[in-house]
Amino acid sequence: MSVMEPQQLKANAKVVAASVIYGFSGIFFLYIKNMAAGPVVFYQLLFGFLALAAYMAATGKLSGIRLKGKRKALLLLGIWHAGVMLSYYTAVSFTNVSISVLLLYTAPFYVLLIAPVLLKEKPSVKSLAALVISLAGVVIVVGPENLVFGSGGVESGYIFGVLMGLFSGFFYACIILTSRYLRDEYSGLEQLFISTCVTLVLLLPFVRQVSTASLIENLPVLLFLGVTITSVGSILYFTGLVHVKAQNASIISLLEPVSAIFFAYILLKNPVSAETLLGCILILSSSLLVSLEDESKTENGASFKESITGKLDLTENRGKIM
Repeated sequence: MSVMEPQQLKANAKVVAASVIYGFSGIFFLYIKNMAAGPVVFYQLLFGFLALAAYMAATGKLSGIRLKGKRKALLLLGIWHAGVMLSYYTAVSFTNVSISVLLLYTAPFYVLLIAPVLLKEKPSVKSLAALVISLAGVVIVVGPENLVFGSGGVESGYIFGVLMGLFSGFFYACIILTSRYLRDEYSGLEQLFISTCVTLVLLLPFVRQVSTASLIENLPVLLFLGVTITSVGSILYFTGLVHVKAQNASIISLLEPVSAIFFAYILLKNPVSAETLLGCILILSSSLLVSLEDESKTENGASFKESITGKLDLTENRGKIM
């Protein structure tokens, strides 16, 4: 046990560092000038992909990348990645980093909504509590008055940003489910590498929407987003995850929205209201409840989410994950 402790400590530190790094993405997106979300996502992924390929080549892992089974699921994973990044950055543009990152972390809310349909079983009290807490957190963060369509004080752009934030959470939930479905065939880095290829192909049309001058002007920030967040963050996360318990990783990952809100306050001077803090506590508490549910709902060694993916296997012949 004493031999494993330093390794586990190092692994946990990697996941912590990755979660904090991920928290910077929305903040640095706001430093981009004269570029829409689509081109930003494309170039961020392109630079990140090149850095990731260099790392995998240097460590001998690139030669082991092979397309195996479940290829339709890999295609879907690329689509979900495109969806979550485009909707998240759009939400940041129309609202702010704090609201957007909290709406992104409504993913467990969608997972819990989907699970009873897939498993054909009654949700537990803990699941229902997590749903209610998460929904209450969203209402508080967005502002109850802003949820009344047609009210005079609501800007359409803000509502659009909120919807995009909710979509980002939905796509994030799709990534969670699809990634778990694929993990018996592909490691985390393999999923990231292959699905990023798919996403880059999907986003190719956005290349024509940005001028060379604008690309050069934003190159430092795009390189930071690609190399530091997409590549370094992912490498730290997936290499650390090997030696970190799944439940611990779920809890550590909650550092991403917390750090995003903190750094948005420090770097962007974004005010953090009492409502945002309360909503943050509620949404992250619901995520914590979900992780506890995953741990407690075991059957023959399979966790709650693993049970979900077992059910999802039946839908593969329809080309769907959900």
